[in-house]
Amino acid sequence: MRYAAIVIGAGHNALVAAAYLAKNGLKTIALERSEMIGGAAVSEHPWAGWTVSAASYVVSLLHPRIIADLDLAAFGYHAYLKNPSSFTASLDGRSLLLSRNKEESAREVAAFSRADVKGLATLDDLLCRYAREIFDALLDEDPRFDRLSAEAQAMFRGSAAEFAERYLETPMLAAAVANDGIVGTFEGPRNPGTGYVLAHHYAGRAMGTQGAWGYVRGGMGSISAAIAGAARRHGAQIRTGAEVASILVRGERAAGVVLVDGTELEAEAVLSGADPLTTFGRLVPDGILDPGFMRRVREWRCEGPSLKLNIALGELPNFTCRPALAAEGHLNATIHIAPDIDYLQRAYEEAATGTPSSQPMLEMFLQTPSDPSLAPQGKHLLSVFAQYFPYARADGAWTQARRDAAAATIIATIGKYAPNVPNAVEAQQLFTPPDLERRFGLPKGHIFHGELLPGQIFEDRFSVRTPLAGLYLCGSGTHPGGCVSGAPGLRGATAVLADLARARDVPARTAN
Repeated sequence: MRYAAIVIGAGHNALVAAAYLAKNGLKTIALERSEMIGGAAVSEHPWAGWTVSAASYVVSLLHPRIIADLDLAAFGYHAYLKNPSSFTASLDGRSLLLSRNKEESAREVAAFSRADVKGLATLDDLLCRYAREIFDALLDEDPRFDRLSAEAQAMFRGSAAEFAERYLETPMLAAAVANDGIVGTFEGPRNPGTGYVLAHHYAGRAMGTQGAWGYVRGGMGSISAAIAGAARRHGAQIRTGAEVASILVRGERAAGVVLVDGTELEAEAVLSGADPLTTFGRLVPDGILDPGFMRRVREWRCEGPSLKLNIALGELPNFTCRPALAAEGHLNATIHIAPDIDYLQRAYEEAATGTPSSQPMLEMFLQTPSDPSLAPQGKHLLSVFAQYFPYARADGAWTQARRDAAAATIIATIGKYAPNVPNAVEAQQLFTPPDLERRFGLPKGHIFHGELLPGQIFEDRFSVRTPLAGLYLCGSGTHPGGCVSGAPGLRGATAVLADLARARDVPARTAN
């Protein structure tokens, strides 16, 4: 069978690429190794009556152009703002709640420091300004870090802690800000480059508000289902249970793929939604790519520190510092366990030795108060994103006993702040970094397909056009990197359309 384009994978970026290629008239097929589409953006049912966003859990960076071009709302996509935005618990009886209402947030902050009311406003304005520069470059054909403002470049090269502490004196508030600078990143908040990670997490505009994050009705799998619906409407085929064993190379160019069952499929263009390590190290046959390029692949910083724990609860968490017996506002926010920046830095430094953090950073979400369809009546799903839990442990492999110990550490940590949680646990689903790699194809468990730090961002990420003619990247290993944005998929499709038009000597088309 011959196609104009074959897309390896059916994660959200690969689906975006397939949708745009089919929309522009190319015979396209997406090949997914698992029986479920979506990659890490999935909704599944591990327990009867529950719908769980197993890996990714909130949305912000999904590009508005993609939402509009593919008419995702017509296929069930519905995102809504997470409000309040942030709730930080403490053990001393105090807490901090930041909401979309500036007056309410100012009262919360003023209880700690009146100076921080102005400091937070200044920080937020600057952070959104720098994040807009990232947003404006999300779809650039030729991304360049040096095109950003000098102020943005300086902030991105610095640390998240340095930026937060420049404007804030309250440790809990500074930690709530700096937390976004380490999500998915094997660096501490005081380490250089985490300023970029912080701004990257403010770059989204999926719900019309710069930097805001939200939930998706039906869980994150609704995004993938909507994109797949659009792709199919335009004629793309999506085949599950079809694992690609290798990329077919003929005459020094990619000419298709070979499936694990031996089936060969030919194409004018092959797009890989897999990470660079998998694409170049496993799928491209040995000896094809230049040794210098392969050295760069091997040196790519890509070790995940993140662990995901989904907990089925029989009741809502009840935080001692802000008691609530109902779905109060603070339970709709991102819930942070991070009393100060030094707490986060210590967690990193412990893990940097190969030892899982004994006092981990926890970022928690409860979507069930705003979307009760996700759980049985009266039950709640607590989604926990935790760091730092290194892929490569100093004491050996992630055995079942060590997996159980990590989950127990997290639940015990939550219990210090919300004592009812440990006894309310009815079921749990755990993904360590090796689990994230095995289940979702995330290389070494890295949720961004490689660190999003200076030296691996903008032009220093892998190009959508690879050294092998006819082979393209459309996953997070290329600009702009991780989070559920769809931008790598659109950029990959745009490059294919331009190159095929050039090869066919017809006017180039822009993906639309």
